[in-house]
Amino acid sequence: MTRTKTPQRRIKYPPASRFEFRAGPYTPPAVKVGAVVHDEHYRDVEVAGMTDAPIRWPGFHLPRPGRRAGLMPILFDGLVRAVVEEDELVVAHYWGVGRTTVNLWKCIIAGCEDSNAVFTALAVKRADPAFRKKFGYPQV
Repeated sequence: MTRTKTPQRRIKYPPASRFEFRAGPYTPPAVKVGAVVHDEHYRDVEVAGMTDAPIRWPGFHLPRPGRRAGLMPILFDGLVRAVVEEDELVVAHYWGVGRTTVNLWKCIIAGCEDSNAVFTALAVKRADPAFRKKFGYPQV
């Protein structure tokens, strides 16, 4: 008698109860496929579709040799606010990217290369009224 193994289902994303927003919720912007939007990291990119992460976000094709093709979330609108406000694990979970990508995004938004200065630089950005208006913070 041979036993057949049942395939193990791999959980793509852990339960959302482990990751809570501090400043959320975040809703995806209404953009059409083919529209060109400004990504804070890659400049102007064309929307290729929606990602399959827990928060479906407009994405673009990022050519990466030797890697599987997929959509990278476009760093604009509410995602910038999430990167500034939330922990890296929360952003990584809900937008389907790695922690390294989130740390890179934090450095890009903060405008500094040294990761030790990111916390202070983000606090300064968070207090800037022009930054708050551009990325959809609630007006006080």
